[in-house]
Amino acid sequence: MVERWVRRPPLTVARGGLIDAVLKVPYAIGGFTTDFAQEVGAVERLGRLGGPWTPVAPMPTARGNASATAAGERIYVLGGFVGGKTVDVVEVFEDGIWHTGRPLPAARGAAAAATVDGRIYVAGGFDEDDSATDKVIAYEVSTDQWHSVRPMPSKRGLLKIAVHDGRLHAIGGRDDNAVSQRTAERYDPATDTWETIAPMATGRGNPGVTKAGRHVYAVGGQGAGVALRTTERYDPAADRWETLEPLLAVPRTSLSAATVAGSTLVAFGGFELLGPTPVASARVESLHV
Repeated sequence: MVERWVRRPPLTVARGGLIDAVLKVPYAIGGFTTDFAQEVGAVERLGRLGGPWTPVAPMPTARGNASATAAGERIYVLGGFVGGKTVDVVEVFEDGIWHTGRPLPAARGAAAAATVDGRIYVAGGFDEDDSATDKVIAYEVSTDQWHSVRPMPSKRGLLKIAVHDGRLHAIGGRDDNAVSQRTAERYDPATDTWETIAPMATGRGNPGVTKAGRHVYAVGGQGAGVALRTTERYDPAADRWETLEPLLAVPRTSLSAATVAGSTLVAFGGFELLGPTPVASARVESLHV
């Protein structure tokens, strides 16, 4: 039974364009202040559902619209935007301390990242020329090396990835014309192949995406010039999306989403587009699914 979104204690730092990683608990990483005025280096973690967020050591490089994933006992933050430019910076969080990792092969912002079997994948995003890309690169944690894998069928940035059944599900995003995409594509690392799966009902740029149970969820994001309150749920077995009835309290884009306790979605941060200026949000809501 899908219930309603419930207000939870806010982030300690309001930000949009943040990214999340789950290392036992969700972390909120980086982002931008209101109207993209400044990059954010702050990092905080959720101790328990319904409890407060706790600041941890900030990233050495403040940035927004990066990508992030956990591998082993480490969180990797990859690329992003600094001063309006994409960067190749990789920083690694381990035991409460940040250190510099091997840089991306080329600068990339607003990509999506995920880890499968000790290999980190970075898909899509915007390259040095601020053009949407279909390129996918993989980082072998054991050898500290990057290499290319098969590109996505479509070029897009501001997408997100969830891992389900050992495969990457690349959801939404925006193209070079800033059009929000309904696109969903799936990658099988075992065969190095992509397939196009059923599209969402609504185009979503920079939604919150997470996997819970047998479904993948896409929360909020930017639609056709507006932030969204809706959530869609993908059933891989049926290759079908459905739009859920519960609505976020406030339309939000450039937010993050994670799953806690196996069946509760947590949507945090983002931009609230209630006027001409994107307002950085500290809002946190949860939904039991």
